[in-house]
Amino acid sequence: MKRSLVLASLIVFVSSLFGQIHPTCNGTRYVTYEFQTADTTKNIQFGTNLTWGGSSQDLFMDIYEPTGDQATERPVLLLAFGGSFIGGSRQDIEDICVDYAKRGFVAVTIDYRLYDGPFFPFPSAATMIDVLIKAMGDMKAAVRYLKEDAATNNVFKVDTNLIFVGGIGSGAMVANHLAYLDSTDVLTTDVSTAISSNGGWPGNSSSNFQYSSEVAGVINFSGAILDTNYFSPGDVPIFSAHDDADGTIPYGTGDFVIIGVPIITVSGSGDMHISANTNSISNQLITIPNSTGHVSYMNDPTWKDSVLSTSAQFLNDIICFNPLDIKEVEESTVSKVYPNPNNGQFSVAVSSPNTVIKIFNTEGRLVFSEINPDTRHYNIQLDIPGIYFLEISDSNKRTHHKLVVK
Repeated sequence: MKRSLVLASLIVFVSSLFGQIHPTCNGTRYVTYEFQTADTTKNIQFGTNLTWGGSSQDLFMDIYEPTGDQATERPVLLLAFGGSFIGGSRQDIEDICVDYAKRGFVAVTIDYRLYDGPFFPFPSAATMIDVLIKAMGDMKAAVRYLKEDAATNNVFKVDTNLIFVGGIGSGAMVANHLAYLDSTDVLTTDVSTAISSNGGWPGNSSSNFQYSSEVAGVINFSGAILDTNYFSPGDVPIFSAHDDADGTIPYGTGDFVIIGVPIITVSGSGDMHISANTNSISNQLITIPNSTGHVSYMNDPTWKDSVLSTSAQFLNDIICFNPLDIKEVEESTVSKVYPNPNNGQFSVAVSSPNTVIKIFNTEGRLVFSEINPDTRHYNIQLDIPGIYFLEISDSNKRTHHKLVVK
């Protein structure tokens, strides 16, 4: 009885910290096709700016909503197409947006400015960094547009606390830099110059700067980042998928190749995953083994379904975390956490491989996750003091632990 009372007190405590779970969460939305079709609103202008070549370009988005959805505050997944910054269009990923919309998301595909200069001589690394930063400013303007709509006309009924960004290839690179590159980072001259030349940190593709461009997480399909040191403790979660021998955007650290020409050194999803783990950032990586393709999984129906379903589950875990899922179990038979309380460094011992570890902060945000079939012992670091909740599960049992980081 005493143990049950302690557990009940913990549940009440957790519930008071986290509040109610998101009102759209019903156990099936986001992880299944809750809706049969999607409604589309196309050609919505969210900004305008000059391209690298000096031409004026209006920027548009297409918005996909679940048909018949009655929810009034819905998570958004804003996606950017691929094409190595020299080609592609927002229509290229319509099928992916429809897929997410049928799961219950508001899915958005956007324009961003591409390189429109000469190819002889081929553009330099500094030029392509400038194009990347321009595109990042465009995506920030798209995020601000959605937040402005929610605060004014509220046409699209989005939850501004749950705007996720992502993309394919170069589009994923844009999203990665929006989420992780900020004024606290050490910048190279090329990056610093590009930011200064393109409106500073907010960008200059729209003027509604009263709305922030902060986001809740990232979906990274075969993207990369200029420097993994841009990752910092407390950054938003990231889901990634990547071919392990990608010849366009490297899985690890290597050259970003455009039409066969190495342009700039970047770090792909494999090294981003390592850096995210080092910084205790919630993340998940699907590696496509023995594949030299670029985003090959989007052309294979089985892989595509697996990647999209897993990414939707990753987002669902962020949106729909429910502290009342805590069950009373015999923790000692499944796992051990020590020391606890701790100074941010602690260990987790589990009784079997193929164990899933998740850590949530007091806002309900997933701050760490790991699936490792090769070990029964984890060393974890959390750099921000506070109270956390650790979930450990395998195919048979699930345990929960309250963590105190001093």
